[in-house]
Amino acid sequence: MIKNKIYLAIPLLMGMITLVGCSGSNAENNQLKKAKETVQESTIQQVMTITVEERIDEGYKTVKVLDDANELKTVEEIIENADWEENVYVSMAIPPEYRFRLNPSYYAIWVTPNRDRLEIVIEGKGKYINLPEKESKALFELITGNELN
Repeated sequence: MIKNKIYLAIPLLMGMITLVGCSGSNAENNQLKKAKETVQESTIQQVMTITVEERIDEGYKTVKVLDDANELKTVEEIIENADWEENVYVSMAIPPEYRFRLNPSYYAIWVTPNRDRLEIVIEGKGKYINLPEKESKALFELITGNELN
């Protein structure tokens, strides 16, 4: 009879130990989730910079690094809200005057001869736009720190 009770008590005891052990790991999981979220947020902030390069005789040089959240958001909004022509492959007479990378895409930028608009090509995607004056001026000032004129 005592033997039967021991056989019953051992699995019961094992179950209790397992439950107590699992309840502690839940708290650890929450801490682990919070740590991962913090790392992800800091990684996103580090990745979210735009390095703008200007064409010079020997290639390109960095003219500005955008890392301000408001500036980055404005650049992204201008690019995303643009009315892109798709499946267009353009051939310009000269290499782009400016270029930068935003997310997975590379943008090549030319200033029009009148210096009032930007022509932008998303490299490798067949997208082109002659950006309206207002957006051109805003984008140019953000990416170069200079006025478009």
